[in-house]
Amino acid sequence: MRIVMIIWIVVSCLAVWPVAAQELEVRYAEQLDWTKDRIVKSVVVPSVEQPQGEVQLIQRRDLLVVQTLLSSRILKRVVAVIDAKESRRWPEEHQGYADSNHYLEELFRATEKSWEAFRQRSDRNQEHQTLAIEFILGPKQSLIALSLPQLREDDGSLRLIGKQPLKIWRGADDYVRANIVEIIKDSFHLDDTATEKLLKPLWPGRKSTSLD
Repeated sequence: MRIVMIIWIVVSCLAVWPVAAQELEVRYAEQLDWTKDRIVKSVVVPSVEQPQGEVQLIQRRDLLVVQTLLSSRILKRVVAVIDAKESRRWPEEHQGYADSNHYLEELFRATEKSWEAFRQRSDRNQEHQTLAIEFILGPKQSLIALSLPQLREDDGSLRLIGKQPLKIWRGADDYVRANIVEIIKDSFHLDDTATEKLLKPLWPGRKSTSLD
């Protein structure tokens, strides 16, 4: 009887996990719906000469989104650079450290899943691993989302044609907001004033993008 009970518990857990993931995706379906995204500005990163992805500033209805689309033969090295920048921005004594640490843990897990998907790819001519990172700031809540994207190149730019969500969670408003500012400054090589000018019109009802 005890063995039967243990088997029942294991089977029940296996059945619940995918349902929970699906429920999470459904819960945030509106915030994740990219089909009518308006790309305000985009840039190849780290450079046109050594492209590893693209950072896109997006208006998604009443949401402000910074999306990083990575497409690289050396994805783990690219993520290591993100890790280094994130660690410098959010040292352990900083208020956003816990949020940053959570983000990096999930990012490393997503990177491994991207590698697994790459190893199992049916098209052996595909040489790049892919990963999508979204920082989403809305009037009611802020989200961070990691996905496996389907991409196509269009005149030197990356275009999203589909994505498989891996992890979605609510982030602290201040952390998401500050990271959006820092990603835009770093990717587009802008100073504080230029960043403020670019982001402020896209943030209706929100406080200034200034980090002061």
